[in-house]
Amino acid sequence: MDLLIYLGGSAAALLALGALARGLWRINRRIMLIVDAVKELSPNGGRSIKDTVTRTEQKVDETATEVCELKRRFEEHLNGGT
Repeated sequence: MDLLIYLGGSAAALLALGALARGLWRINRRIMLIVDAVKELSPNGGRSIKDTVTRTEQKVDETATEVCELKRRFEEHLNGGT
C-alpha cells in the first residue's frame, strides 16, 4: 500500500513540475517576443523599423522642400519672372 502512495505522490510531483515548466516556458516565450519587438523599434544602423521611419521622414521633408521651391519658381514664372 505504501508503494502506491509513493507512486501517486511521485506522479503528482511530476505533474506539478510539468505544469510549472509549461508556465515558465510560456513566460519565456513572451519575454522573447518583447525583446524582439524592442530590438526592432530601436535604431541599429539601417535595418530596423525605426531606421526605416527616420529615412522616410527625411525623404518626405526633402520632397516638401523641393515642392515649395518648384511652387515658388512656378509662381515667379506666371508673374513674369522677376
